[in-house]
Amino acid sequence: MSFPDANDFLRQTGPLAPGALAACGGLQAPPSGFERVWATFEPMDAMQKRGQIFRPHSGEAWQLLCDEGTSLGGTDWAPPPLAYFAAGLASSVTGSIAECLAEQGIAAESVSVALDNNYSLRGSVLRGTMEGKGHDADVEAAIADDQLTAKDKSSLVLQAVSGGLAGYLMKSVFPSEFALIANGAPVSLDLPECHLEVDAQTLPIAALGTAGEAYVRKAFLRPADMPFEAGTGTGADAVQDRPIKVSAAAQSRADGVTAMQAGIARPGASVYDILGTSDAGAPGGPSSACLIAAGIGFCFMTQLGRYAEAVKRPVHDYRMIQAIDIPLPGADGSQTPVIGTKLFLNQDEPDAAFARDLAHSAKRTCFLHSTLQTSLRSRISVR
Repeated sequence: MSFPDANDFLRQTGPLAPGALAACGGLQAPPSGFERVWATFEPMDAMQKRGQIFRPHSGEAWQLLCDEGTSLGGTDWAPPPLAYFAAGLASSVTGSIAECLAEQGIAAESVSVALDNNYSLRGSVLRGTMEGKGHDADVEAAIADDQLTAKDKSSLVLQAVSGGLAGYLMKSVFPSEFALIANGAPVSLDLPECHLEVDAQTLPIAALGTAGEAYVRKAFLRPADMPFEAGTGTGADAVQDRPIKVSAAAQSRADGVTAMQAGIARPGASVYDILGTSDAGAPGGPSSACLIAAGIGFCFMTQLGRYAEAVKRPVHDYRMIQAIDIPLPGADGSQTPVIGTKLFLNQDEPDAAFARDLAHSAKRTCFLHSTLQTSLRSRISVR
């Protein structure tokens, strides 16, 4: 849990080398009115994993690293998946508000946002009853400017949130589609089928560019005496019944970057500094869409590891490709967005039944697939 070790590990995060986006050139186009964010994910040591996120529409290509706390068998050296997702939502909300304020000549630095995402995990992973669910989020926005009345601030924030990517993700329902290739052979999942025309070699791991600053770093541990609602079961326990809160605090900067601190809201949990940018993307950090896509893929991977650990059959040799469609500005909303996930799994001894159970368990317990398959509301307060 060493801070120097964690931040040395996190120096590998950053923009990919120029030309990395070329790998997306021949891939399937998204439906009309949407752009497609591509991502590829691979496991590293223990619960560490890396994702490379490609967003051709904004010209972005990023490498991000993920880890879990020691209770899940991780080293606590990088943000957990839900912290990336919270940071993505927070950067979307903050950027949208800052853009609305800019039209009135109000500085971006006046905007700060505190966001809490709420989840629950209940059931037995061994009996196949464990489910991870997303619940309504809490958003508090502050605008430090005397030009606007309280009513004006509330109206502006509601407009910004509802018109941004964060609001769209919360209120829309994203069907999830899956495909599983185990030891080179397709395995039927009896789930909506992912038809991405990709194989295990698609989107090869790109070379990492030179990072000019620390985009992600370990900041501090939450105090031991913080308010905390506990439940039963922790970490990798086979039976769980507990709420989970993930918090992100965001501050807009004059250069268009949003500086955030995000992490699990429980005593002793690590909080990470994460730099992000608005929905449209800007120099200086990954856009909200890239952070959100990373969180979704990393969360599914963590749930693969949770099931494998519970049944004492660790999996280390796999690769995952994900595509998520998000609307372009002005889209009419007539098309349904989809999250496609294709998992390529290699086992020492092929076992299609185990591979199927692994994928099904990950789908049931993935908080973020659940969140995006449910129409949620954000409780918004403004000051």
